[in-house]
Amino acid sequence: MKEIISVNMSHGPRLYSFRNKTFYYGAYHVLAFSETEQDRELKVTVNATHPVCWIELWPAAYEGDWVRWTTERGQTALVRTGDKPQSNPSLTWKIEPGNYTLYFVTSSLTRQVNDEMLDVQIEVV
Repeated sequence: MKEIISVNMSHGPRLYSFRNKTFYYGAYHVLAFSETEQDRELKVTVNATHPVCWIELWPAAYEGDWVRWTTERGQTALVRTGDKPQSNPSLTWKIEPGNYTLYFVTSSLTRQVNDEMLDVQIEVV
């Protein structure tokens, strides 16, 4: 499987860290993997011309339910490519069956969000 999707960085969850005094926002994409895909690799790559985001992979499919997103997800993503904006971040993960949410996240010191579109390649090999 190989697909390219476009995501809008202003269409996902908006979170605030009181500890860091930082706003986090971004786009998300839900994935589902079956038993037949177990032990294959998920490869995700963002095409951007400047540092835009990092990628996080969370267990469960949140699909726009931001209350559930903030209350049910754990404190640590399964995989995280960093915690500061990067140019062309990529993520590789050994697949386990289940539902997952990819979060393309960036940070800001203000409430202002960037309405930028990102092209994302998602591949299972």
